[in-house]
Formats: sequence, C-alpha cells, structure tokens
Amino acid sequence: MIILLLLSAALAYLAWTLICLEVNVRKARALQVPIVRIPVDGNNNIWVIFQPLVWAVLDRCVPVQWSSYPDFVRFSHRNWHFLEKSRPNARFGPVWVLVSPTGMSLHVAEPSAILEIFSRWKDFVRPNHKYIGLDDWPRHRRAIAAPFSEGLMKQVWDETLRQTLRMTHDWTAKYQAKIPSLERELRALTFNVLAATAFQESHDSKDSTLIPENGEAITDTYRDTLHIVLENAILLMLIPYRRLSGALVPNGLAKIGHAAALFKSILMKMATEETAAIDRDDEAPDGLLTPLVRALESHSVRHGQSDDFSRKGKRAGLSADEILGNIFAINFAGHDTILIALHFSLTLLAANPDVQEWMREEIITVFEGSGDDEWAYSAFTKLNRCHAVFLETLRLFAPITGVPKMSTKRAVNLQVGDQAVPIPPGIEVFPILLGIQTDAQYWGAEPYEWRPSRWIPRPGAVGEEELLVPLKGTFFPWSDGPQNCVGKKFSEVEGVAVLARLFHHHELRLERDDRETDHDAKARAVGCVNDVNNNLLLRMNRPEQLKLQCIKLEGIS
Repeated sequence: MIILLLLSAALAYLAWTLICLEVNVRKARALQVPIVRIPVDGNNNIWVIFQPLVWAVLDRCVPVQWSSYPDFVRFSHRNWHFLEKSRPNARFGPVWVLVSPTGMSLHVAEPSAILEIFSRWKDFVRPNHKYIGLDDWPRHRRAIAAPFSEGLMKQVWDETLRQTLRMTHDWTAKYQAKIPSLERELRALTFNVLAATAFQESHDSKDSTLIPENGEAITDTYRDTLHIVLENAILLMLIPYRRLSGALVPNGLAKIGHAAALFKSILMKMATEETAAIDRDDEAPDGLLTPLVRALESHSVRHGQSDDFSRKGKRAGLSADEILGNIFAINFAGHDTILIALHFSLTLLAANPDVQEWMREEIITVFEGSGDDEWAYSAFTKLNRCHAVFLETLRLFAPITGVPKMSTKRAVNLQVGDQAVPIPPGIEVFPILLGIQTDAQYWGAEPYEWRPSRWIPRPGAVGEEELLVPLKGTFFPWSDGPQNCVGKKFSEVEGVAVLARLFHHHELRLERDDRETDHDAKARAVGCVNDVNNNLLLRMNRPEQLKLQCIKLEGIS
C-alpha cells in the first residue's frame, strides 16, 4: 500500500512537472526565439544537492562525450555555462530561451544587446532576492565606490609585493622549492592584502584555520573575525548570524555566529570613531573601510542604534546593517574572486614555461635597476604582459560565470541585432559571459585555448606594447555599465603585482613522475584546470592532484 502511494505521488509529481513545463514553453514562444527545454531548474535546491551524484553515476555508467548528451540533460547541469562555452551561440544564435517547469531565462550573446541590458539598469535589474533593491542602488553605489581611490591602489600594490616576496621566500627556503598547497598559500596572501588595506595593518600569518578550538575565546580583531566570516560565507548567506546563538546551537555554529556579531561590533566601533573624527575635522588615511564607514547615517551612531531603522523622506546615508552588508560584499569579492583568478593563472603558467619567459622579459625590462623595495606603483601601467595573463585567465575562468538580470515592467523590448525581442516582466535575462568571451568571431582562432599573447595584438618593443581593448560587450568579468564592479582595479593591481613579483626571480614548474613527459604533465594540468565546479564561484575540483615547484633563478638583477 505504501509503495503504491509513493508510486502514485511520484507519477503525479512527474505529470505536474510536465504540465508546468509545457505552460512555460507556450509563454516562451511569444518571445520568438529558439527554445531549449530542461526538466529541472539548475538552481532547484533538491537538484543542487543530488546533481553531483547524478553526474558521477552518468560519468561512470554512461561513458560518452559531453556533446553526445541531449540538450535537456546538458543544460540541466549547473555548470553548463563553462562546459558549453560559445557552442550555444553557433547553434541557437545570439538570443535563445531556456525553459524549465519553474520559469524561463533569456540568454543573450550579442555585444550591443548586452550593452543595452547593462545600461538600462532600471529596466533590467539585479534579481531582488540576490542583490540590493533597485531603489537603493544609487545610494549604495556612492558609498561603495568612495574607498577605491588611487591612494588605496598604491597600498594594494605595495602590500601585494611585500606579501608575494614573503611567500616566495618561504617556498624556496622553508619548503625547499616544493609548494605545499598553492590554493592555501594564495588564500593567505590575498587575505593579508585585504586585511592590510582595510585596517592599515600588515600581517604575515599563513594560518588558514583561525576558528578557535577547545573552547577558547575568538581573538577580538578585525582580521580574525573577518577570516571566519569569509570562510563561512555561504552559511551566513543562508542563515542570519543572529540565529547562530543560543543553548541549542552547536558550538561550531555558535562560534561562527559570534564572529559575525563581533565583526559588526567592530564596525560600529569604527563608525563611532569616524563620526568623532568628522566632528573634529580630522583627516583619515586612505583605506578600504574609512570612507565607507563615513557613509553611515549619523543618526544611527550618535543614538547608539546598530540595526536598520526607518525615517521619513529619502535617506542619503546608509544604515549600520547596510554598511555591514556592503563591507561583507567587498571583502568577499576582494578575497575569493582574486584568489581563484590567481590560482588558475599560476597553475596555467606552471604548465606553460614559454609564457613565463615571455612575461619575465617584460618584468626585467620595466624594473631594470630597481631594488626589491623600489618598485613604484606607476609601473603597473607598463606591465601589459602580466596584465594579459590575468585578463586571459578571467576570459576563460571567470570566478563568476554569469551576470543575471531581471526584467521589470519597463523593459518592453530588447533589440538583438535586427530582431526586437518582446520582454515580459519578471523573467531572468542572462548576458552569457563565457559564451561571448569564448566566441571566435570576437576572439579569433582557437578561442577556448589559454593564450595571453592574444591581448597584445601588435607585439613590439618590450615595455612599450599596448594592451588589447576588447569590443564593448564581449568581455565583462566585472560586469559592465553603471553597476559594474567597483573593485575592478583593486583586483587588477593585486593580480599584476603578484605575477610581476613572483616571476621576476622565480619560475613555477609542474612536478612529474619518472614516466611522465613534459607534454603529459601539461595535459594533466590542463585537465585539472578544466575540471571545475560552480558552487557559488568557479573552482577546480581537485587542485591537490597537481604539485608545483618554485625555483629561484640566478643571475637576474
């Protein structure tokens, strides 16, 4: 009887799913674009949990190439953006719609249409369940953009050089050329740079396990609490930190909740001090947090309020919780995304010694005659080959593989080439980032190949070459338009500084066994960087399978 009931429920659910799918397909036909059906939305919570198991079974029991699977299977994969790249553009054209039982999403891979989506930010808004509300965006933008001054960029440059020099010294001296864990080492570096620029205090700790054990108290510092918050970012996105307290909460979760609450109290202390400094007309140093905290509405600080509050009329400043959320977003973006981009970059460089040499030629030329402590920030604009390596990695391995938007009632139409596509309100409109960043018509031959030299279209005298400026709407790892990422230059400066400092006196090599040729080792490395998952951000599945060596080069001044 129970089996019969379960079977009946399963059949009823299947029938309901098919009915919902066909209802959405009928709605999608009004768009007059190609339609791809999928049986389950890639963001379905149950599917997110079981998908890895399903694909593990398929890979083992149905050993066929990815392209041999039917569309409804491939496009149900959460990571189809990376796996498909620009192939949907060739098959379906510059605009098509993906339809599931729960809704539909319009995918766009045409530069002018993508620019239109980004520029019409009141028509195509960030999904309100994921991002800041539309009405508040300009107010948040003013506050968030303020800290990213040239003074901060110089701090990022100097601190990154210092941290990279320390890291390479450890690799060659302490670990005798063997890098214990590239991901862990880069995590420490990027975190230390972020902590220093936020709080104007340099750190050299490499400990990535700062969550206290054995019941001892959490260290009351910005750096340690921020580390705990970032390490548990996904959990804190799902569960408000206020709920991670109480007698019934497990100790591990309670420590995370306490760290988040402590992080907020540190923020409020800084806000109070900044408010007092404003009253005294004191000048504060250029830092990541100082200008942002100055945007805090004075009412909340001076009256001791730490939570959101209401006020009649339009608010100019930000509440404490809004500032906290923005600081968290800046720290999350300024840490994990740069870490991931560098992880992919250094792994690919280890597999391509010729690119290392090409890059080193520029580094030596730019810094000829300069000591290790004399590398001026002004050199950043001259390191085009280093910049090319960083950008080429982001072209193929962008940590965030898509920039979803949601249509409002104002959207009406979207012009895609010669076609005016009618846009109903409330559907997801998806500029395909990897789809257009790997399209041969914009990136030339072999667009899936990692080749940094494509960013130097006219090779010339070393140190005088110019960086490629991509066609607008074909390269947007930091988004584009009025709502693009304010931390774009922060990440570029840090990425270029790491590459320049590391490869000036050192080279990276892949460890290989006696039976493995250089070609075999490179193929293994390429396979590793292409074996990724997209749980929040794009990451390698098994980076530990690659062991790298850092060799100090002699005779380079």
